[in-house]
Amino acid sequence: MNGFAIDVYEPRPSTASIWGKRAGEVLLCLVIVGSFYQKSKAGESQPVPYDLALVGCMGFFFLLGLKLPRGIVWPALCWGLVLIGYILGGMSAPYMDLVQDSITVSAYLVCAFIFFCSYVYEAPAARLPMLFNAWSAAAIIVATIGSAAYFGAIPGADDYLLSGRAAGTFNDPNVFGPFLIPPTIYLALRLSKAKSAQALLIVPFVVILLLGILLSFSRGAWGSLLLSGAVFLGLTLATSRSQKQSMRLIAFAVLMSLLIVGVVAAALSTPKVQTLFEERATLVQNYDVGEEGRFESQKRAIVKTLENPLGLGPNQWAKLNMLDTHNVYVHVLVAGGFLSGLSFLAFLAVTFRRGWRAAFMAGEGQEYLIVAYACIVGHMVEAFIIDVDNWRHLYLLFGMVWGVILARDTQGAMARRPPRASPREDARGMQTAGFSG
Repeated sequence: MNGFAIDVYEPRPSTASIWGKRAGEVLLCLVIVGSFYQKSKAGESQPVPYDLALVGCMGFFFLLGLKLPRGIVWPALCWGLVLIGYILGGMSAPYMDLVQDSITVSAYLVCAFIFFCSYVYEAPAARLPMLFNAWSAAAIIVATIGSAAYFGAIPGADDYLLSGRAAGTFNDPNVFGPFLIPPTIYLALRLSKAKSAQALLIVPFVVILLLGILLSFSRGAWGSLLLSGAVFLGLTLATSRSQKQSMRLIAFAVLMSLLIVGVVAAALSTPKVQTLFEERATLVQNYDVGEEGRFESQKRAIVKTLENPLGLGPNQWAKLNMLDTHNVYVHVLVAGGFLSGLSFLAFLAVTFRRGWRAAFMAGEGQEYLIVAYACIVGHMVEAFIIDVDNWRHLYLLFGMVWGVILARDTQGAMARRPPRASPREDARGMQTAGFSG
């Protein structure tokens, strides 16, 4: 015992506990890899195998002793108020079965967010790359299926397409494309840090993911990829610790841009891709404008919310209006009224502010936090043109970011805590004060 070191007895974890945690980590990796399959019957909110497996996995980890971080109460409170708004708005909803299904799904996703946050909080530097590696494996699987189906290279290819767009094992190309973005940014991070030629083995996987995003023909996914990449590059350069590292990042960004251009150019050499690309690569589509367009639908939803401040209940507007809002901010507002809408905005505001601050704090998991934070920014900008509140992977991203934020809080509190004297030094102090007996 030297200086101010403290002799504290910490019982060693039992062998059963160690093996239990290892089994849990393997199980969680398998569950995340299994997230490549998210196809269900159209129009139904039934769980997919990933949901059932994740619920079991969450229960397993909490049985092993996974603890909730103290700071999780504030983001959890925001989500709790969103759910309360849904309940209040849905009390007089005409389609009560849809309200019940929606609240159940939303509650499950909030629980998933809390679980991922708690899991990452315990060891950000070790657990974030593990989660991203498992997610990357899932993304590569589904991108391969979607791309192969688009070119008719697998049996039953039509089952993995929607309106001529690659959807893979997802219901919607507009979810399939964004699902591939965080693994793409993560693998780009690994490439930027590579110090040996073996890292070039990552390049084919990046190409597969980029091709999958392209063939989703999701304008939102394309824009989200570019914005997420820009935020990632900006934050990584801003937190760079040396000029050499900064120059390497800039060089890598140029190479990555060339790779994207190469993938797009190669795909456009196919007439089938070129035709659909020209159709999709416009800022405004026919279904965006006009009386029946999404923008008019959003205006009507806002007016309806002003008339019903408590909201209409979740999943009601699409039935009543025959068209959903395609804007998650309006979607939450019209579903749960101002309580849900403002609580949702409060959660995002705190997430952006706290995540930004944490991104500039050196420590465990900083680079992976930047990846997750950049992708959240891209997703939430895309949310202006699509509903993202039921995207399973979005809550994994939220959990990653908040896990690091709360870990930083704990580290900061420990650093500010004054050092305590050891028991031996306390005894010496007592003797000096005349309490030796």
